Amino acid sequence: MQRITLVVLVLIASGLAACNRATGASAPTIAATAAPIQTADGGAVTAADPATLPVAPTDTLPPPSPSLPTDAPSPSAAPSPTVMPDPTDAADLSLNYTDVTLYPVPLIYAGDKVTFQLLPHVPESINIGDVTAIIAVNGVQVAGGPLDRRNWNGQAEGVYEWAWDTTGLSGEYRIEVVLDPGDAIQAGDEDPLNNTVAITALVTVPTGQAARDAAAVWETTETNCCFIHVVSNTAAARDLQALAPVLEKAVQQAADRLTIQPSQKLHVYFIDRVVGQGGFAGTDMVVSYVDRRYAGGGLYELLVHESAHILDQQFAPQRISFLAEGLAVWVSGGHYKAEDLKQRSATLLTLEQYVPLAQLINDFYPVQHEIGYLEAAGLVTYLIDRGGWNTFKSFYTEVSTDDGPTLADAVDVNLQRYYGATLAQIENEWHGSLASTTVDPAVVEDLRTTIRYYNIARRYQELYDPTAHYLSAWLPHPTQVREFGNPADLTRRPETEMNVTLELMLTAADVALRAGDFARANVILDSVGHILDNGGTIIDPMATSYLNIVRAAAEYDYELHMVELQGNTARAMATQAPNIRLTSLVMELRGTSWVILSH
Repeated sequence: MQRITLVVLVLIASGLAACNRATGASAPTIAATAAPIQTADGGAVTAADPATLPVAPTDTLPPPSPSLPTDAPSPSAAPSPTVMPDPTDAADLSLNYTDVTLYPVPLIYAGDKVTFQLLPHVPESINIGDVTAIIAVNGVQVAGGPLDRRNWNGQAEGVYEWAWDTTGLSGEYRIEVVLDPGDAIQAGDEDPLNNTVAITALVTVPTGQAARDAAAVWETTETNCCFIHVVSNTAAARDLQALAPVLEKAVQQAADRLTIQPSQKLHVYFIDRVVGQGGFAGTDMVVSYVDRRYAGGGLYELLVHESAHILDQQFAPQRISFLAEGLAVWVSGGHYKAEDLKQRSATLLTLEQYVPLAQLINDFYPVQHEIGYLEAAGLVTYLIDRGGWNTFKSFYTEVSTDDGPTLADAVDVNLQRYYGATLAQIENEWHGSLASTTVDPAVVEDLRTTIRYYNIARRYQELYDPTAHYLSAWLPHPTQVREFGNPADLTRRPETEMNVTLELMLTAADVALRAGDFARANVILDSVGHILDNGGTIIDPMATSYLNIVRAAAEYDYELHMVELQGNTARAMATQAPNIRLTSLVMELRGTSWVILSH
């Protein structure tokens, strides 16, 4: 099993440590010395004196993800959740070791081109673009430049892509990161001593399956609609012949509902790793296709959703997020599956989960994901039913950030223009139509359990797979990854036995949810929630069985992807490296041990 190999070396120079966000956690011991960083002209400065550090402007490319560098557990230790320390002063610019992530995660193999993601604390009073950073490896600067932006979670971030080439390297390397190295920021950075952190990165030479993974390459197939890109020796590469017609159908559904054909073939990347809700799209589409799909949801609906995001840019390049996500769900005919969007909207009111439209429009992504997307889709459905597709398309095309002081104001102005009513009036009308909708009790329980499922799945991500969380994940442009980065940027992931166990349980909960067995889904979610609440401690019999099944399968080098647990028997789907073919296993509990009966 893999384990995190980024370990803390130094926290802050000159004897100052930042406080931990997690209650009861203590800060690492501080080293009193700081290695000099070599400048471009061959000189050297010491990181303990931030005012002397040079700023080397570099081109920084798009979005990022949460922090990771934590104390590495010993090989026999249970993996610990990632903790997020608080800055010592909310009004002070600061950087903690957990604010630095090195990609690929969680292991760096010789030959990887390492990307650095920073998620420092930057007070609201400071402009993100005014904060610069430099990154040095063993005293030699490899990256630098301003931070990029605030992410969907409002967190400041900077990404320095493929900055450190580890070809031919192995062993431990000191990584030092310094914010505002020239001490240009005064107000809001009263304590420059907490702007510097240093960690140790371990670069290993891969062997066995790790070597095969590290040697993976991109493979491209052209179809009628798309160029499909997969990484060799992954689930998507194995299933490509079956995936291609599903993608073709999904793109066509999006085109038909939007009444526009693609102006060119789409570039679609199937990645062997869960990221966010399972996919994202800009000019290209990235979709998670994994055997252990713990983020749930239907693949077909996801493909339609992301296709809609690409196609709608042909007529509405400036569309706003609230409307774009609502339209994509409408085009898909549901969020995670085919569903009655009007009834789902009415169910939000029944569950008292409805968010006032102005609030949701102005700050869309931080709102609970299922609630926000279904509510946006519900309004889009209402507007299309009210005025027809052509009216909505004109309205959708016109709304932009320039139309009002807030996004809600921009929507309000265009609603008056195209529908003759204000946002408040439309909201009241819509609620009136929902009041007459009969809500099926099964739909209520379905949505209640769906919201709970994704809340727990995201909590799992925050603690055990943080670079997958949708609000702060690094979402690199896939074409740039293919040209300049590593396939591992979009495939490598944490795979400790705790990761596998929790992901199997979440997958089982999703299977039960989609089958309408809400009681079983909630029992599994109770068990997962207890594990997350207790720092990874497994107590109850169900979780114990899952963990022991994982261990029993691992003895024969099986990686489990799905487990159907029924009392003392279990049916599982697994792969056995280096073969990526799925194999069916039957297991049985004998005494206190699980044994494989057939495979």
